[in-house]
Amino acid sequence: MTDEVRLPRKLSEEPEAPKPVRASHQKVIEQVERWANSPGLQPPKPQPPKPQPPEERNA
Repeated sequence: MTDEVRLPRKLSEEPEAPKPVRASHQKVIEQVERWANSPGLQPPKPQPPKPQPPEERNA
């Protein structure tokens, strides 16, 4: 057995997280909410009932 024990590095000693590989990735991240809220992706809204034309009465 060794007399020295190596402890894990502290978070302050960790290298920073790598930047996104492509600039387009960041663009997608920024636009996801706009895309998700676009009219084409929204559930259909219930249509209000159309007024019925008056029925003709034959007297």
